[in-house]
Amino acid sequence: MRALHIAYYLLTALAALASSLLVFLEAFSLAGAYGSAYVTDEIYYVDSARRLLERVFGLEQPGEYSGKTREDYYNLEHPPLGKYIIALGMLLCGDQPLCWRLPGVLLGSLMPLVLYAAYASSRHPAGPAAGAVAAIALAADPIVARSASVAMLDIYLSFFTALSIALAVRGNYLPSLLAAALSLNVKISGAGTMLGSVMNLYRLEGRRERLKLLAIGAIATAALSLLLHAPLMAHFGPLRIAEETVGAVRWHLTSRPPDGPPSSSPSGWILNVAPFVFSYDPRPVLAEVNTAVHLVALAFSVYALLLGLWGRLEQRLSSPLFYAAITLAYWSVFLAGNRTLYSFYAVQLSPAAAGAIAELVLLAWDKRGLKG
Repeated sequence: MRALHIAYYLLTALAALASSLLVFLEAFSLAGAYGSAYVTDEIYYVDSARRLLERVFGLEQPGEYSGKTREDYYNLEHPPLGKYIIALGMLLCGDQPLCWRLPGVLLGSLMPLVLYAAYASSRHPAGPAAGAVAAIALAADPIVARSASVAMLDIYLSFFTALSIALAVRGNYLPSLLAAALSLNVKISGAGTMLGSVMNLYRLEGRRERLKLLAIGAIATAALSLLLHAPLMAHFGPLRIAEETVGAVRWHLTSRPPDGPPSSSPSGWILNVAPFVFSYDPRPVLAEVNTAVHLVALAFSVYALLLGLWGRLEQRLSSPLFYAAITLAYWSVFLAGNRTLYSFYAVQLSPAAAGAIAELVLLAWDKRGLKG
């Protein structure tokens, strides 16, 4: 019996490792195949990361700017953490295209293992199987490897979302909030991840306990954000950063010029309507999702929300709440006036979608979806 138990864990762990390896190989292959040219929006993030290294941290870099951004452009419409990660890749590996992209390749390929570890360690009999299903579902979502192959911000946003989900699944609510805070410091759309983490506090007993953790999480989030913004405040001044942050919120609620890349609504992302194009060379690389996985996750998230409204939410549900929260956040932006949302944003939903599939496995094992 013990041998069967060990074999069960071993086989599911191997499935998760294979899933991570598939993401890595696909992302790394694409990252190298793009060559030396800047790919799509890399011009904004790589140029900004290099300027931060040179002008804020005083570290000269040998790389060449794209020539398509202003000399005083630092991408302050987004928080700094994603640019810091790209800059770290430059420092550790070199200021060259593959090194700009390598952090995203590595973090993207770790996500299946992060989800597997969360479910496999849950002490549920079906936990390892659910974790393997989550890892496979994530690897089967093409947007993950494709987003990981370019030096843009969304793969980091997705990684910290996956980490927040994994911690919530394990019942580590404060660390989950802190991981969500890291996602918020990559892009403001990390607010959806933060909302998902907050929604998971329903599993705590008592309103006082929830409010206490919320207060601690809010203070920790503010402290973390100040710490990450401190170098920028020292260089530009606190007032400039505060103004840029307010301007960024307005910018996120405003449509871009209509002659830009193809855009679509959050429902369009799931159906691969007008997908964003990362590159046409060496082949068309589009920001497309696994529609089947996301449709199931969307339906499950609606179910979880309805149960929550009725006060009958099953104690194990975590990922569907993240999927619902992130979806609601993007729909709020869309309804507030920003009609130019791009399909690569959907990679933030990918770990929640994979986790939702895993939790369906757990519910199928238990043969119940309500309390009691």
